Amino acid sequence: MMRRRGRECALQLLYQLDVLAALESRSGVTDELRAEVAGFWDNFDSEEGGDRSFVERIVYGVIEVIEDLDKAISEASSNWKLPRMANVDRNLLRLAGYEILYCPDIPRAASINEAVEIAKRFSGNEAASFINGVLDQLKEAA
Repeated sequence: MMRRRGRECALQLLYQLDVLAALESRSGVTDELRAEVAGFWDNFDSEEGGDRSFVERIVYGVIEVIEDLDKAISEASSNWKLPRMANVDRNLLRLAGYEILYCPDIPRAASINEAVEIAKRFSGNEAASFINGVLDQLKEAA
């Protein structure tokens, strides 16, 4: 299973949690969040859902450091506040930002390239350029 599919699942899961306002509590990984993640997996067969441990590593990691991550993304996106960003873009930045800042085993260039490709699929070409620029700034600041 390619990591791209895992990242797509992680994006969908972060998006779902964001829309449900579950990421706003800022209280870390709670039983309610774990239940949402389990419910998400109920909709995928093992082939379709990707590497579940990779997806959960990213999702739970983002949740654990979301305040610091959002601050870093805000600083890297000079003219955009997180609430103004499209939900897909915001959560894709969180996903890739987490990999860049907290996952030394994942090459930063791979995180950026994957995020740009996923943005083209889920958001659009303009979003892909925006994502690329913000993540480049984040990489330079790291």
